[in-house]
Amino acid sequence: QGYVSAGGTTLSHCGYVDLLLKKQLAEKSRPISLDRNLSSVACRIALPNQTTISVSSSHLAPFKHGAGTRLRQCQNLKESLHQESGNNMILLGDYNMRQSEDKAIENILGIDAWKAAGSNYRNKFTWDSYSNEYHEDGFSFRARFDRCYAGGDKMHVNRFGLIGNKAVVGTKDFLSDHYGMIIGFDVEKSSLDAEK
Repeated sequence: QGYVSAGGTTLSHCGYVDLLLKKQLAEKSRPISLDRNLSSVACRIALPNQTTISVSSSHLAPFKHGAGTRLRQCQNLKESLHQESGNNMILLGDYNMRQSEDKAIENILGIDAWKAAGSNYRNKFTWDSYSNEYHEDGFSFRARFDRCYAGGDKMHVNRFGLIGNKAVVGTKDFLSDHYGMIIGFDVEKSSLDAEK
């Protein structure tokens, strides 16, 4: 409760993508227009501390062979958000990434929130089909498909955790095949914005 869609929705290769914000943040936001091929939604938010950030939710190209497409999607997304609020941005979602892509994507998007929060192994995998049998006929493996990146000198990750990584009480069912991420940020006040 108390969350509203902040950037509209867009289709992805598997359903749709949305960006939900708490109502009080959504009131200080405006959607950012993105290339329809990105499968991303984004908005610009004026925070109470006078700092402006861009936030995006994405569902990038799937499968191992999609690495080149994901790289191009990340470059396009970063350029679009940078035009709105400089380097202060939070980019997150189902990036469908493999560990081998880490360095290239971090060079584009910035700090990996899981790594910045200490790389806690218990919170590493956002996909774990050993315990989550959402896809009954699939094979079992663990992966960190979902990512959160923070860019800009005003953004500091202070925690990272998972949500939805336990079965619904009284069942063996999970809400999704992916686990959600809970990330905490400290955002410094912008002296430039404060002088306006």
